[in-house]
Amino acid sequence: MLLRPALPIYLFFVYLSFNTAAFAEDFSFLGMSFPSSTSQQITSILNTKQNVLLARANFEYRAEDVDALYKTNNYAPLWVENSQSEKNIADVLALLSNAAAQGLNPDDYSVSTLQQKLPLVQLLKPESFVDLALFDTALTISLTRYLHNLHYGRVNPHNLNFNLKLRTQKTLDLPQLIKTALSEGNVSQLASKVEPNLPQYQKLRSALATYREPLVSSPQTEPPEEPAKKSKTKQTVNYSERITKIELAMERLRWLPETTAQQSIIVNIPAFQLWGIGATGQELNLNVVVGKSAKTPTPIIMADMKFVEFMPYWNVPPSILKKEILPKLNNNPDYLSGQNMEVVSLKGGGMRVRQRPGGKNALGRIKFIFPNKEGVYLHDTPSKSLFGRPRRDFSHGCVRVQNPSALANFVLKNQEGWTQERIDTTLSSNTHRQISLSTTIPVIFFYTTASYEQGDKLVFYSDIYGHDAMLLAALTKVGDVPDSALIHKEPEIMPSEPLPTEESPFFSESSPE
Repeated sequence: MLLRPALPIYLFFVYLSFNTAAFAEDFSFLGMSFPSSTSQQITSILNTKQNVLLARANFEYRAEDVDALYKTNNYAPLWVENSQSEKNIADVLALLSNAAAQGLNPDDYSVSTLQQKLPLVQLLKPESFVDLALFDTALTISLTRYLHNLHYGRVNPHNLNFNLKLRTQKTLDLPQLIKTALSEGNVSQLASKVEPNLPQYQKLRSALATYREPLVSSPQTEPPEEPAKKSKTKQTVNYSERITKIELAMERLRWLPETTAQQSIIVNIPAFQLWGIGATGQELNLNVVVGKSAKTPTPIIMADMKFVEFMPYWNVPPSILKKEILPKLNNNPDYLSGQNMEVVSLKGGGMRVRQRPGGKNALGRIKFIFPNKEGVYLHDTPSKSLFGRPRRDFSHGCVRVQNPSALANFVLKNQEGWTQERIDTTLSSNTHRQISLSTTIPVIFFYTTASYEQGDKLVFYSDIYGHDAMLLAALTKVGDVPDSALIHKEPEIMPSEPLPTEESPFFSESSPE
């Protein structure tokens, strides 16, 4: 049982009488006689999935983990009737109080309320079953919420059009983690055990502390960083804005499923950058052109690259055919031949227009295919001057790569027989060819406005698509997210070939697309 502080006996009874009355009012919602043990009351709370000590009393979506944890302890209290109670409770409250260090909000876990109630709980008699059970379960629920949020994130990314692959199974056994931490006396280390195991995340967590420090100590000190746009004019650092960007970046990294892939490709849309990640870290960094922010933004997706296509055909989407090509064809009957286009008959009737491989092809000389529902891909382009612009959102959704030969070398480096020399020779030919990768490569079209890049430089970017604002709005309404929204046991089935896209060759360098 908890140790009670030494108080004059009359003060103890006065304190207890006032606060017990307050507790009784809080718990009047139960409307039933109190059970005869703390364990029975814990079971009752778990059955109702409500705990009135918490700002978010309903814990329906965390109930499975909370119940499983208490089951391992025969539904006896985990915190208030234990020889290590004082230390364990202090460790939990310290962990929750420090949630801001992980970019989370301590208020989401009712830590202030729990801290205020602790002195009363320390004065309770062993037969105060209701009060002890409520406090014990409140601690457990808040800790479970915190660890779940830290590992999986606070919102469902699909609700914000972040069409990332979801985990196919639970990657965190919270009941076992907490039970083990209690038995080993290392509750304070739980955060480090569940936070995303990503170097980018850990660097951002350190940066968050760095950027918070000037707000409370030395405002004149600027944290080390690399500005996204170089300027001779010294600008005042907006610490609050950058702290927000870092916190949002950390939240999005929690959404990413774990991977064991030796290679991956990440396009950070607001950075207009592509990164090739290998076994030893970042191996490739290329400028890219992404979708227009106002009309055709590049989607946030995850998919596996399966094919590389040299000298690709470009199948003209119906919308571009109707809006752009047919009007030009009406004015110039030779327009299709001038653009190296042809009409192709389809099985079952119908026709489509496609552009033959060659120098005028909208996809350039190479296309990287990772089948996805959005029908987007990475590709070359005949229009190179756009890569010199600081802001590069000009496409219809697909991503154009500045140096496709370098990307091909990264993608095919483990493909037998594909040297850089062979890649360059194939790119200079006019022969259409598709290569199936022996090992697929995960591709992520991601979106973060704070990111560590080569040389450990923290760079901030403009929120070109408004995704930061949408995530901030979602976080103001944050509640428990059900595991069913974050974990799909069956992987999503993607089409074997990419769908047509809105990519178009009809633009001038001065007036993109």
